[in-house]
This record gives sequence, C-alpha cells and structure tokens, in this order.
Amino acid sequence: MWITLMYLLYQQLCDPGEFLCHDHVTCVSQSWLCDGDPDCPDDSDESLDTCPEEVDIKCPLNHIACLGANKCIHLSRLCNGVLDCSDGYDEGLHCQELLPNCQELNCQYKCAVVRNSTRCYCEDGFEVKEDGRSCRDQDECAIYGACSQTCINTYGSYACSCVEGYIMQPDNRSCKAKNEPTDRPPMLLIANSETIEVFYLNGSKMATLSSVNGNEIHTLDFIYNEDMICWIESRESSNQLKCIQITKTGRLTEEWTINILQSFHNVQQMAIDWLTRNLYFVDHVSDRIFVCTYNGSVCVTLIDLELHNPKSIAIDPIAGKLFFTDYGNVAKVERCDMDGLNRTRIIDSKTEQPAALALDLVNKLVYWVDLYLDYVEVVDYQGKNRHTIIQGRQVRHLYGITVFEDYLYATNSDNFSIIRINRFNGTDIQSLIKMENARGIRIYQKRTQPTVRSHACEVDPYGMPGGCSHICLLSSSYKTRTCRCRTGFNLGSDGRSCKRPKNELFLFYGKGRPGIVRGMDLNTKIADEYMIPIENLVNPRALDFHAETNYIYFADTTSFLIGRQKIDGTERETILKDDLDNVEGIAVDWIGNNLYWTNDGHRKTINVARLEKASQSRKTLLEGEMSHPRGIVVDPVNGWMYWTDWEEDEIDDSVGRIEKAWMDGFNRQIFVTSKMLWPNGLTLDFHTNTLYWCDAYYDHIEKVFLNGTHRKIVYSGKELNHPFGLSHHGNYVFWTDYMNGSIFQLDLVTNEVTLLRHERPPLFGLQIYDPRKQQGDNMCRVNNGGCSTLCLAIPGGRVCACADNQLLDENGTTCIFNSGEVLPHICKAGEFRCKNRHCIQARWKCDGDDDCLDGSDEDSVNCFNHSCPDDQFKCKNNRCIPKRWLCDGANDCGSNEDESNQTCAARTCQVDQFSCGNGRCIPRAWLCDREDDCGDQTDEMASCDDDCGDGSDEVGCVHSCFDNQFRCSNGRCIPGHWACDGDNDCGDFSDEAQTNCTREECKLQEGNCDNGSQHIHGQPYPVICMRYFAKFDHP
Repeated sequence: MWITLMYLLYQQLCDPGEFLCHDHVTCVSQSWLCDGDPDCPDDSDESLDTCPEEVDIKCPLNHIACLGANKCIHLSRLCNGVLDCSDGYDEGLHCQELLPNCQELNCQYKCAVVRNSTRCYCEDGFEVKEDGRSCRDQDECAIYGACSQTCINTYGSYACSCVEGYIMQPDNRSCKAKNEPTDRPPMLLIANSETIEVFYLNGSKMATLSSVNGNEIHTLDFIYNEDMICWIESRESSNQLKCIQITKTGRLTEEWTINILQSFHNVQQMAIDWLTRNLYFVDHVSDRIFVCTYNGSVCVTLIDLELHNPKSIAIDPIAGKLFFTDYGNVAKVERCDMDGLNRTRIIDSKTEQPAALALDLVNKLVYWVDLYLDYVEVVDYQGKNRHTIIQGRQVRHLYGITVFEDYLYATNSDNFSIIRINRFNGTDIQSLIKMENARGIRIYQKRTQPTVRSHACEVDPYGMPGGCSHICLLSSSYKTRTCRCRTGFNLGSDGRSCKRPKNELFLFYGKGRPGIVRGMDLNTKIADEYMIPIENLVNPRALDFHAETNYIYFADTTSFLIGRQKIDGTERETILKDDLDNVEGIAVDWIGNNLYWTNDGHRKTINVARLEKASQSRKTLLEGEMSHPRGIVVDPVNGWMYWTDWEEDEIDDSVGRIEKAWMDGFNRQIFVTSKMLWPNGLTLDFHTNTLYWCDAYYDHIEKVFLNGTHRKIVYSGKELNHPFGLSHHGNYVFWTDYMNGSIFQLDLVTNEVTLLRHERPPLFGLQIYDPRKQQGDNMCRVNNGGCSTLCLAIPGGRVCACADNQLLDENGTTCIFNSGEVLPHICKAGEFRCKNRHCIQARWKCDGDDDCLDGSDEDSVNCFNHSCPDDQFKCKNNRCIPKRWLCDGANDCGSNEDESNQTCAARTCQVDQFSCGNGRCIPRAWLCDREDDCGDQTDEMASCDDDCGDGSDEVGCVHSCFDNQFRCSNGRCIPGHWACDGDNDCGDFSDEAQTNCTREECKLQEGNCDNGSQHIHGQPYPVICMRYFAKFDHP
C-alpha cells in the first residue's frame, strides 16, 4: 500500500507525456526514450529496464525466422498444415499458389515455399550449389561455433572433440575444463578499483583482498603454477606493481611489491607471460608497449611507433603472439611476435574504438570490444573469419573481458555489473554480479595457462634464461627466442651477450603529445636501446648531452624549465626553473662544464650557468637587439658561440640572422643574414669547421664555413616541410620535421634522403649522441681554469665570470657576493647557512666545492664525520660517488683514488663475473670474445680456446649436447622431446628426418585421421593420433 502510494506520488512529479527518471527528480519527454541519447542524469531513459534489447535472430542453414517471434523453424515445416509460427507466417494461401514454381525448380532434394518465393534446399549436412538446385556436402567446421573446440568434417555430417584437459558434454559439441586439481574450482578474479575480488563462476563470493589505501586498480593478471596474482595500483606520483599469493580456498596472502625501473606512471594494462614470467605493459600516454623481467630489473621497449592510443594487450606464449588494440589515427587490432617483430594489422576496418581484448588459446581466436560501436566481435589470429558476437546496449562500456569454455565474462561500467555472454549464441547473456568500478577481469584456472615441457627461455646451467645476459623473450613460438639488452647495452654477435659499447652512438629527439625525449639507433633495424625515455614532459624543444656524465639535457618550453636525466634513466632533476620564459635552444660546453641557453622572453637574452649547481651560477651574457633567439651551439675549443634569431615579419627576408660571439658574450657580431627568415636548428661539423642550419620558412638546409665563406644550400627537397631540429654526424645530416612527425637522414655525398622514423607530430630538436664530438681542450679543462665559479672560453684563452648576484674579485678568479644584496634571516628547510649568512642547498655541504664562497661548507670541523650512503664510496675530498663507478676507468673522485690499485684490488666479483687483473669485474660471457673488456687483456689471455687467434683451430669441431638434448645435423642442440614433433626446430629438418622419426602407433581408444589432420574452427591442425570424436549423425 505504502509503496503504491509512493509510486503514484513520484509519477505526479511529471506532466502527462513525460518520463520520470530513476533518480525520482528529473522528468524528460517520453519521445526521448530509447533514442540512443541518455537524457536522464542516471541514463535510466536508455537502460535495459526501460528499453528491452531487440534480439537479432540468426537462423542456421535450412531454417527460417518467424516474423512475429524470436523463433527459427526448419524449412521442412513450411506449408505442412501446422502453424509452427505463432503469427501463421509458415502457412497460408501462398502454399498452393507457389507450388507450381517448385516443380519448375527441379530441386535435387526438396523445395521450400516461403511467403513470396520458392527455393531449393538440401538434406541436413548438405548445402545448395551455385546452380540453385544441386546439393553438395556442407563443411560445418567452417561455421563459427559448430564445435566448441576441435571439428572434423565428414560427408553429410561432422564430429566435435576436445583437446587435452577438457571433457565433451552431452550436447556433443561443448567442452568443459576438467577440474584439476579437484579442490581448485575455476575462479573469477576482478579488479574493483580499491580491491581484488574472488568469485566462483556462478557469481558467489569467495574472498576479497582488503582495501589498498584507496588507490585505483585497473588491471590484474596471474601465474597459475606459482599461485600468484599481480595488479597495478595507480598513485599520484607513480604506479606500483604488486603481487600476492592465492591459496586453494581463494584466500589472498603475502603481498609484495615489484619495483619496475622504467617509467610506470601511465601504465594501466598488463599481461604476464606465464612461461618466462616476463611482464608486458601498455603505456597509453607515452604510446608504447614494453616488457620487463619478473623482478623489474630489465625493461625493453617493443613497440613505440604508429601507436597513438594503445588500450589493451593479450598474449599467447605457446604461439608466441602478442595482440593489442589502438585507436589513434587509425582504429585497429594488431598482432606481433612476443619480441615485437612481425607486426601486422588483423583488424583495421568497421571499428572505431577497439578496447578490451581476450584470447581463445585453443581455437586461436581474438575477441575484442568496441566502445563506440557497442559490440563484441571475434576474428582468428590471421585476421580472417570475423563475426559479431553481440551488439547493443547490453554490451555498452565494457571495460575488461576474458574467455573460458563457451563463455565470455566481462565487466560493464555502464550498469555496474559482471556479465556472462555465450560466445556461440549472443542471445544467451546473463548478469552474474552487481559491482561498481569493476575493471580488469580474469578466469583463474589451470587450462587458461597451458604449459609445455620446455621452452626457448629455459634457464641454462649458468642461470641465464635462454642463455641471454639480460632478458629472454619468446619469439614466434615457445620454441624460439630473442635476447635483448637493457638500455645502454648492445647485443653481442653471439645473439646472447650484452656489452656496453666502447663508443656510444645514437640519435635522440624530443616530441610533443605526449611530451617525451626518445633515443633510437642510427641503424633502424637494430633493436638496441641506448637511453631510457625522458617522460612526463610537455614540449621538449631543445636538447643537448654531456658525454662525460652521460646526461641528456632538455628544455621543456611550456613548463618553463631546463632539466636533465642520465641515459640509464637515473638522476632525473630540474636544474633551472625560475626566470625562464621561452627557451628554444641549449648547448653544453663539455670542457668548461657549462650550459648555454637562449631565452625568448621580454628581455631576449643569451645565458650561461654551471652544469652542476646551475641555479646558483647562472649569468646573463647578452641582452636585447634580438627578435626571437632560438637555436644555439658552442665551439669551446675555439671559444665561439653561435645562435639563430627568428623574424616573424615575412616582408623583409634580411632580418632573420645567425650571430656569433665569444663564449663570454663579448665581440658580438652578425655572422649570416640575407635570404633568411626562420633559421631553426644549428649544428657544427668540428672536423671541417662548417656550420649547418635549416630555415623553416624557405624549407631548406644550408651550410657555411666558420670563416664566413662558401655559403651554400645543401638540400631543398620535398621532404622539407617544416624542418626544426638539426644534427650532423660524419657524412650525414639529420633533421626532424615539426609538421609531419618525421626524422630524415641526408647523405651529404650522394644527396640521398632516407626516412628513419615517422610518428605523431610535433617533433622538436634532435641530437646525435657521440662522445667523439665532445673532444678537444682549452684553458678551462684543468681545475676549472682556476675560476671559482664560471670559466668561459674565448679565442686563445679563458675568462673567469660570476653569477648575476656575484662580483668578480680583484684577483680575477674568485667570486664574492654583492654587498648590497638583501640576505634572508633564516634559511629554508633543506638548506645550509654559510658563515657569510648566505644559504646553499644542504646536500652541497662537504662535497668538495666551495659553494659558500667563504669555505664554511667545506670546513674540516663540519666535514670530519661526513659519511656516504651504503651504496656510495667516500672520496678523500668528501665527495660521494656510486660504488658502481669504482674501477671503471673514469676519475670520478678527482684524485684518481676510485681507480687506484689499492681500491680495485679490494673488490670482490660476483659468481657470474670474471675478476680482471686490474680489479674490474666483467660478465663471464665477455671472456674470450676478442675484445679487451678488462682494459688489461686479462679476459683474452691464452686460456681462451682460440689458440690461433683467428678461430681456424676451432673450425669443424663437433660440440656435444647434453644428455636430454637432440643434436641437429648443423650442430645445434634442441630439447630431445622437440624431435619428431612436426616442427622444423633445427632449421635443417634433421629433427624431423625419417631416419630419426618413425610413425607412432596409435594407442587403444585413439584413431587415425583419414587425411592425417584435424581442424580447429576450420584451421588445419597436424596430428598423428587423436581421441575418438563425438560424431553427429543428422536425422
């Protein structure tokens, strides 16, 4: 009674012809109901309760749909005098009227009379030929869903069977997974924003991982054989990868964190390779897919090109395949090998926003969700046999999806539910659980992660997976592998070992949307990574490097900062933040250890600061008489600097220019002008004393000798649309195109242009990281030229200079503070107060540098008990350096004590390392590879097998395999059970030769196929013996 009264009261809130939304407040026109646009705040005008889904009936062969009901009837039941359709569609006057037409068709089997036509049909198991009357055998196995798993076509019929671990059901087509072990039923794992929920497949609850500090959980995965579940938590500053053990009863215990060295802030999707334990991740902001070892210590990028909005990822380690969705410039579903190679699109049409992915590992099928078109579709691994499973409001806004047996399980963020969809009958859909914020979903069961006896990344006797020094990735199948190296290392010629290159050489560039600095090999076919990307930027327009310290310097123009990061991804910091306007150019003085930059603010300045403690030492060298200062380069050997000046006025082409001055700002002069408007990138060829630049208005590249002669256009081809960054190396010039997102290489000898990379624009500055560029000497090299702050090179000498708030003392070398400067009464937190009342950063105390300018920060009394962290080495001058820098050939302390015999002799190498005669430790894989990795030749001594020195004494030698291995004719060793399995694992077919293989006799209750093969959904699947099939005999 009360409920009825309340309902009537609510209805009175709306006028006639209006609908009351389920919030019991909002009224909308009834004509707006079920129009596809949610008008109620709670979308109730478009909900399934308000708008029942129209079911699209698809009838099988030889069946027809009744018009007034969701029902299919067999063609033999048409015009039989019985009303099989409730609306009488199958009976009527047409049955007699159209009967003569049937006789004219002369059907081989029978004729069906439909309302307005007649047609021939065949006995079940057969189909009509192209002539419209004859019959032929129908291949039921080519029909999606004919069998749950394996299908064999026979004449007039077909048979279904199940792969190992599954049991045929009474319907003779469905397969159900064996419950092994019996006390571990299949479970649903669901990431629910703040928790991990565990359910039975019927929706009843098993266990819950307690709230995780309110952090967002987007995705999860597991390794069944290790009873381990992992998930990603989103945090404000960075994401975390966490794992937990799951018991047989579904209880979750023993949580731990895996530290991923790569940037992890924008990762919301992952997949775990349960064979190798490698972790695959999608970064949807930096637009890349990368993979890490199980402990997170080694990460390598797999895909970062032509990827504009990656959404989901799924892997099949047995087949060696990785699948992902992406909808940026082109909406697509792609496939590649698990090492990132052999990339191909399997879907790129009739899709708008492909998102969640799931794989049927048995049938080799890919299921995906389209968020815009509201459907779930399926296609095979090759991109063929595409079908729509279900489309409409019922599957709107699906976030996660997974496959098990005959069903898809999905999280629906639209109606806060977990749904189950029959993947062979889209009309069979059921809501299992009501849950808000449900996201990632997985089925936890043994058969969802099939295993193999061995794979190519098995740990070798030396403890290295697949024999790889850093990371082993499965390739095109579980029997093949690719070794990759962590950033900064190159893969050796053996394809397994990793080494630091003697001379690092790579290209790096900045891009926007998203803001990032990336590196790439000059040989685009090589996968080695030389630097960890610098991420979370906006517009990194200017770049340079300092080879001695391995730093990449960048100016993020929009964020008004200059920062740096080492190529191994460590020591990211902002070195300049205040009083920066529009920094379009930076240049590193590698001899004086200074940084120069242009500042296109209201003052128009050229500035300099020390690389270390830049904020304390910054000085303005030049100000004014510039329109838009942009690119800058320095020549510290000769004491000159060069910079470009843009002019936006297109009328006068004589106002764009290149200027030069001594590196202390004196002797300023115009170097190049005329026929110049928007000079952008600058680069110096120190060997030929040539300056190159590009002009974004005239779209060409020019050069001139440093003596001002022989100005010449180098290139002006169609590839120059809006050149931005420019760099020189050897006989090549490289440039970025701002507008079309391309990186080009120009051969200065042949004038041939090569496209190296293309990605989403804009692209900014680029540089060639080559330590050989940063050579030479000047008076600033030793002891900073005797200068206390800035040592600035000039032709034939040097000048000492001080920061803007300091004065040069009468001695011309030391700096003193300006006496008129107002000093703070109290230093800030994290600062040290000098005796002269100035404040410096506390971490600068006792570091060997006089930062106070009165010596008080390096006072022996203050620094007597100064200590370094456990992972660092304390130099005699109190400087702390990482212990990994010891005995590496570089004088990091400044007094060589980190390279002394006393220090190096005391070092102990790890088990997998070789101890050199000079104390250095190198990986044992580097022994006897004809390279002096120790620096004293002790790794290439007479103990190496290559006694001749040219390898001739090892030619023709037969190397033995382990007892459990098969030796191929080409000398390769493979696991013994890979022989005679149908795969050419040796590469020369010797493992499949008749002399080594005999046909295995089929066991009792197994049968030989007539043609030696079976089909899984129409795909050939080689087999010798197989279990008896459940056979269909049509009536």
